[in-house]
Amino acid sequence: MLLDGVARLGFAGVDVFFVISGFVMATIAGGQYGSLGNAGRFLARRAVRILPLYWVFTSLIVLILIFLPDAVDASFHTKSMAASYLLWPQQEFPLLQVGWTLIYEAFFYLMMAFALAALDERRAPWYLLVWALAVGSLQFASVSEPWQVVVTSPMAWEFIAGALVGLYWRRIPTRLGRPSFWLGAFGFAVAMFTLSRLGFWDQEQLRRTLVFGSCSTAIVLGLVVRENTRNKRPHVWLRVLGDASFSIYLSHLFVITACARMWGRSGLNSAWPEHAAFIAVTMAASVAAGVICYHLIERPLFSITRMASTDRPLPVAQSFLKKRGQVH
Repeated sequence: MLLDGVARLGFAGVDVFFVISGFVMATIAGGQYGSLGNAGRFLARRAVRILPLYWVFTSLIVLILIFLPDAVDASFHTKSMAASYLLWPQQEFPLLQVGWTLIYEAFFYLMMAFALAALDERRAPWYLLVWALAVGSLQFASVSEPWQVVVTSPMAWEFIAGALVGLYWRRIPTRLGRPSFWLGAFGFAVAMFTLSRLGFWDQEQLRRTLVFGSCSTAIVLGLVVRENTRNKRPHVWLRVLGDASFSIYLSHLFVITACARMWGRSGLNSAWPEHAAFIAVTMAASVAAGVICYHLIERPLFSITRMASTDRPLPVAQSFLKKRGQVH
């Protein structure tokens, strides 16, 4: 196969995502601590931002199960519909398989909301440290329930690390931005090559967190520190991809499955140039479908629910976004 070895470790992109999520959540929480109302609004904004589009694609799976039951694997018929919609941990993946990451995100949001409700902002770093130590102490605990797996997951360290970057990135000397990024990127590449050579392609959480989580933290820290020193706005296509990233993430499995079935019937699957063409076409189709979904579904949904969220840049984020020309 053309996609083998290192490509099997593509799941590590989720580790980067969790670090970025921690950074974003800590940043927008600035100035909002010590208020139960702010904690409630924080959760409401996150729900409004995440759930509507997730429910759309989950409902698409439900419709396929109803009208085309033979089109999906038999395991889909045993999944809990209620748990899938509510992002409640279950033994298997939710109906929309990529939704497992949103289950972890929901838990991270709850932990962040507790901090907003109960803590003074100056104690936020200590809260994150205690959380990290608690997760560490539970690594060898016996867990049986799905929710216990989520609560004790070492991947919380990635969110915590991103949150600490969000709290302290301004204190990092600018000259360390570039080395931090390249150290993380180099470590990421070496880790993927090494794990591939050793045949460690499974998604064992402790290993992936220690290896890819640490590299992801260095990458995010380096990019944030460097970004603050640049005066140029991001390239328009990077902005487009960033805006549509959630739509791309939720829709890409549908696109890949459809492309694979059509390509399999084409007969163009016997030589490596044909495999390479399939990869290129599928990636382009996934991005295109995600961008279309963003404009036709995600943005309208967000506009409809915007009154409930009243989201806005918060104090710590304000100056950073203003510098980037994203606040008007």
